[in-house]
Amino acid sequence: MSGTSLDGIDAAFLKTDGQTITAYGPNAYRPYTDTEREVLRAATETALTWQFNGPKPDFNEAEAVLTAAHIEVIESLLSDHSDWAETLDLIGFHGQTVLHHPPTQTQKGQTLQLGGGQALTKRFNVPCIYDFRSADVEAGGQGAPLAPIYHKALCEHVQLDGVSAVLNLGGVGNVTLVGVGLLKASDTGPANGPLDQWMQKHGQSYDDGGAVSLRGRVDFTRLERWLARDFFKRSLPRSADRYDFDVMNDMLGLSFEDGAATLAAFCAHAVGLTLSQMNTRPDRLILCGGGRHNQAIRLMLADICGVQIMSAEDVGWESDMIEAQAFAYLAARHMNKLPISFPETTGVSRPLLGGRGLRDLEV
Repeated sequence: MSGTSLDGIDAAFLKTDGQTITAYGPNAYRPYTDTEREVLRAATETALTWQFNGPKPDFNEAEAVLTAAHIEVIESLLSDHSDWAETLDLIGFHGQTVLHHPPTQTQKGQTLQLGGGQALTKRFNVPCIYDFRSADVEAGGQGAPLAPIYHKALCEHVQLDGVSAVLNLGGVGNVTLVGVGLLKASDTGPANGPLDQWMQKHGQSYDDGGAVSLRGRVDFTRLERWLARDFFKRSLPRSADRYDFDVMNDMLGLSFEDGAATLAAFCAHAVGLTLSQMNTRPDRLILCGGGRHNQAIRLMLADICGVQIMSAEDVGWESDMIEAQAFAYLAARHMNKLPISFPETTGVSRPLLGGRGLRDLEV
């Protein structure tokens, strides 16, 4: 799994049949080099300029960098864990999202993840499943989030009772509601993306632990303006691109600390708004992704949502690897002809198969 933050690649083993989790396996993280990151960032900027209008740009250099880096991290994982290497029979490859347009009332959605599975299949001699989002978008779905069916398996694996809300805070946030007979999901809107952008503008990579956000005061006038955007008026489920919430042009006059606090509040209030629109109160909110470390966001979520706030580690999950594990799980579902997206997770009209590989499925 390689996210829009472009920090690096997460790789994880998972033993599963695409329904139940038998065992979590070892994992690895490989940061991108500065050169690799610049190539991938340039590809993203090219895609944002293109916007699916006119001939598709040449992304060959970025795909070569992406593929080589993924091969390297898999090789490292296999060499360090020979017992698990012997069991490898399938790879799930998310690729790199460089552009994502959810559908509107008048237009079908479009999505682009760089990276094909052929090179990984050839190198490791096992099927590699990739391009998980396109079938859902083509069928009228949002194309995201795709992890909810794995969130359901995680909750069942640790036998959580009642209703759990699994909140992933990456560049964009997404939440899944899981309970008996219940599976609902949606992107929530901005998560770490705008705050990271603000921190980088001030010479820091991210707000470590939320220390800067905790020192600031929220500008509620700006916050209310941002929460009035069209995204929050769309029906659920809805999906977003990280760059849908670029509010840097609306930060004039804010101090470093107040800007960070206001962007942290943007994340937390977007989650609260989405949960209220889901009309199902969870018993607990389980935080995953890098945003779980931001204490300002955690405190705001507890205040806004009024439920118990937990980290993935509190229930025995390894938060940093959940997304990587999820695409292993989705690859297994592909091979067993099980759907990966559903009307209440992506808005698609029916449960839908997804992914491409050696056994491409008819949709």
